[in-house]
Amino acid sequence: MALLAGAVSAIEVPGTAGRIDAGGYVDGLAIVKTQSSPRQRPQGLANLRLDALARDWLRGHLELRGRIGGPFEGGHADVYNFVHTFQNYSPAGELSEAYADLRFQRADVRIGVQKAAWGKLDGVPPTDVLNPRDYHDPLVQDFEEAKIGVPAVLGSYYLPDLPRAALSQLRATLVYVPIAVPSRLPLLAERWFPPTIADVSQLTVSRELQMQAGLDFGRDITIPVAFDTANHRTPVSFDTGGIAFRLGGTWHETDWDIYHYTGPETGPDVDLLAEVALDASTPEHPIQAQALLRQAHDVIHMTGFDWSAAFGPASVRAEAAFFQGHSYLRAAEDLVSEEALAELPLETIGDELRQNGRAAVPLGDLFVPLDSVEWGIGVDCLVRGFLPLLQLNQTVLLERAPRLLISDPETRLTGVLRRSFMQERLELELRSAYAIERESWMVFPRVSYLLRDDLRVRLGYLALGGPTVSMIGQYRNNDEVVIQARYSF
Repeated sequence: MALLAGAVSAIEVPGTAGRIDAGGYVDGLAIVKTQSSPRQRPQGLANLRLDALARDWLRGHLELRGRIGGPFEGGHADVYNFVHTFQNYSPAGELSEAYADLRFQRADVRIGVQKAAWGKLDGVPPTDVLNPRDYHDPLVQDFEEAKIGVPAVLGSYYLPDLPRAALSQLRATLVYVPIAVPSRLPLLAERWFPPTIADVSQLTVSRELQMQAGLDFGRDITIPVAFDTANHRTPVSFDTGGIAFRLGGTWHETDWDIYHYTGPETGPDVDLLAEVALDASTPEHPIQAQALLRQAHDVIHMTGFDWSAAFGPASVRAEAAFFQGHSYLRAAEDLVSEEALAELPLETIGDELRQNGRAAVPLGDLFVPLDSVEWGIGVDCLVRGFLPLLQLNQTVLLERAPRLLISDPETRLTGVLRRSFMQERLELELRSAYAIERESWMVFPRVSYLLRDDLRVRLGYLALGGPTVSMIGQYRNNDEVVIQARYSF
């Protein structure tokens, strides 16, 4: 492969001034689980990147990705599409990016499948909402590599400097995304499917609630719940896409950006549809339930800003975003509690059940659309060879909400500590996160070593903890040893 990579890394196009540069990497990942969590197969991933220069004003970029193994269960060979949430293909192919760049004196236009880097904070910046992400392996996979490219038209205009206001490097960017591209979520049997949803495998209905529905089995009954997932493609129409705007530049020695996005929710977003049916064949469970997690489409609005500056050896970054209709995950057990069931239209459900043998049950939103503010501030500084980063993030809900997997407010501390040795061939890294209100946490130490300039091996241990009803704590049984090797070309 090294010979092949060297041969295609730079190709001149005969008869033109064109040039094609090739690169990429091959990545192997093995997970050793330490608890009774679902398995995760070894994974192989190949990423090929082609950059073409056709004219001084015309460039092209193509990035292809293939994957086999990993957390996917029950899948089959296929190519990822842009319209479905539940895709567990293995082996799988993906068109990660494919666009043309048109560059003019004061403007650029980019057309095609592309990714945007918004925000300045570490991890997932609050304003970085233009691209959805793949959540099949949400903690080990790099946040940027988990991004999904979206079909879009992006235009940037470089404004003249304003010396009197100390403003320079001004750039205005407008983005149009014609279709809704959802995030990709794990399936039920996979390691990173949210346990707070999977744990709701049955519900208990008291005799009192039965009588309110016009039913009486003479005792409290337990209703088994069978889960399934379904894609529900968003209609392809003008109003299902999104539009975004970014204005950025420098003021004195600081960098700043202002953002706005109106378009489809790019975070996790599914509906929980439930149905009950009479079953005379099982007297111990006279009613059976079917729950369907179906891909949803909601529109959000985000307006935000970021800012960064250097203060001596330290770099400081700040960011904030105001959301309208952003989706947040509920604790699924609350949807089937005794109190929640008592609020349902039980009489209507009972009538439909007696007449048709089955009835829909409107449990409510699993992902609740809410107005909120998400903000953060981070600082890093090189100290005697160590590079520490400390970041504080907070999510504040602006309206009343049921119990969610985040608290209100949700305050998170993130820390990263790196140190290189042996002329940067050996790197030690510690990543950690702590949600203060729910006391959930993540610690991920790892060591990386460059066997050659193009071959890196990495060993790490991911430890998770906290209460079940929390974003991190729900995965507390998913501790794992991570073994990774990457060959770059």
